[in-house]
Amino acid sequence: MAANALSDIRVLDLSRSISGAWCSRLMADFGADVVMVEPPAGHRSRSIGARADEGTSVLAQHLLANKRSIAADINNAADVEDLAGLARAADVVVSSASPTELEHTGLAYNLLGEPSLIMLHVTPHGVTGSRSNVPGNDLSVAALSGWASINGQADREPLKPSGWQASYFAGTAAFAAGLAALHHRDRYPGEGQEVDVAELDVMVAAFAPALLRGQYQDVLRRRAETDMTNGPVPVADGHFSLTISRAHFWRDAMNLLDFPTLRRTRAGNPARTGRLTAMSTLVACKSGCSNGTGWTCSPSSPPVAWSRDRS
Repeated sequence: MAANALSDIRVLDLSRSISGAWCSRLMADFGADVVMVEPPAGHRSRSIGARADEGTSVLAQHLLANKRSIAADINNAADVEDLAGLARAADVVVSSASPTELEHTGLAYNLLGEPSLIMLHVTPHGVTGSRSNVPGNDLSVAALSGWASINGQADREPLKPSGWQASYFAGTAAFAAGLAALHHRDRYPGEGQEVDVAELDVMVAAFAPALLRGQYQDVLRRRAETDMTNGPVPVADGHFSLTISRAHFWRDAMNLLDFPTLRRTRAGNPARTGRLTAMSTLVACKSGCSNGTGWTCSPSSPPVAWSRDRS
């Protein structure tokens, strides 16, 4: 049932960001018909490694799965006119553009003139306020939110969280907000709305426990040392880290690494700590695989023809 929860929903993803693509990927996973609008050179995720055996980006395969893709140039008037038509026929539009960019292209919510449309803005700093037109990314959001102040080792420079955590957090928040907006429209037919999700706001909220701890203890500290559980640590083919802060994380990690004895050890068991040093050597031998995903994705799809009239 969950896989078809959004089967009657059309989503037009105009975003260029990881957070926007993740938001629409979640909608696609729940059955929505998602059309990803890519620039002529392709979505930015397609140029980001690591790469699968056939040379395509694993990140792009992950973010663009379950979607159709079309190419459009927002600097081309004819393409913009086509996109505006698709947007008016969609239920949800996902955007990562700044307010100035949307006004310039004519794709701003107020210019589309479709009252039942839901527009999800997923941007670094939101679409209102003094930073609304300021560029940003996971690194700048980590610095502004406070996350960099507690990440990394105490004798080194601050670090952003690993991977694309700000983008994934914000994309998940936008997905949830989009569901709420769809529920509202179900209760009040014809009432669409704009939803503004700032990556910075989401990461500030996620930083709250560390901030409160700092207020009570009068210190925000980074680790003096790094081991495999809060890594990364050097291994045979690069660096490796195990996130095992929950019992099921530990179990899943041991299943993946094929350590049947260790997977039966509770994550909170003090005996686990004594085994980490020995296990680090085993992990170094286990981590030689570069990808092996076998995934494929196609950058092109048949033309999209949507109409507001679905009768």
